[in-house]
Amino acid sequence: MGDAATYTDARVKLHQAEYTSDLTDTDDRLRKRKGSAKLFESQQSKQLESSENSDSEEEFPPTPREKLLGLAAKQMISPTAQRVASSTIQQDASPTAQSLATPGCEAMFSKLLTILEEVKETQRVHSKILNALLKKQEAPVMEVPEGVAFPLQTQADVEALDEKLKDRSLMSTVAAVVADVGGTSVDDATRRMMKFLLSNELALDYNLFGRHGKKKFKDLRLFSVVYEALKKNTLTAQVNQQEAERALSKWFTGARDRGGRRASRQPMQT
Repeated sequence: MGDAATYTDARVKLHQAEYTSDLTDTDDRLRKRKGSAKLFESQQSKQLESSENSDSEEEFPPTPREKLLGLAAKQMISPTAQRVASSTIQQDASPTAQSLATPGCEAMFSKLLTILEEVKETQRVHSKILNALLKKQEAPVMEVPEGVAFPLQTQADVEALDEKLKDRSLMSTVAAVVADVGGTSVDDATRRMMKFLLSNELALDYNLFGRHGKKKFKDLRLFSVVYEALKKNTLTAQVNQQEAERALSKWFTGARDRGGRRASRQPMQT
């Protein structure tokens, strides 16, 4: 809309441009009176200083750039606001606003909106995790039901407990107690749970499928207790029965090496 010789002149013209687009007279004067540019600058500086020192400061209307930034903020609220802001920018008569409404700006706003959505989703996930942790802390500590003692020491203890586990409510309670033992993986949780359920000596009498003259653990209701406990554990909740059987087979295979038996089976060195 016009040129200015100095920054001060540009500030004056900026204010004038908000009320009129005819700046040709000022431009002609500046071109004809190059020698008096410094005087003009001095006069305008005094006017600005006097206006700044006056008691009642004049509040200028928002510049087109400020309007544009306001519209940009509205764009972050909703898709409807984005469409309204885009339409308003296009209808703005200011060349400055039109020049800022570029595809680059729109891409920047879209990226900001995407980041905000990702932050919102992350907060939602963290909120779920926190609520789960709080519920776990508030849950009562599970206690072994009366009349049941772990670890089981003899086959008679196993048979007596297996009979009691016909009661479905008792089985659920025992499964919850065993699940509270925890574990970070299927193998780790299985080791911890079986150590809680059976003594080392008793484990030697069993394996999962009853091979080699041993008793079949899978026929016991304790197998269902362990599987249900793995399902209740948050870190192993996705386990299936095949994975549970594999972990139990590994545990029974290693039973003969527990309690110092591995060292006793090794030949003595001479």
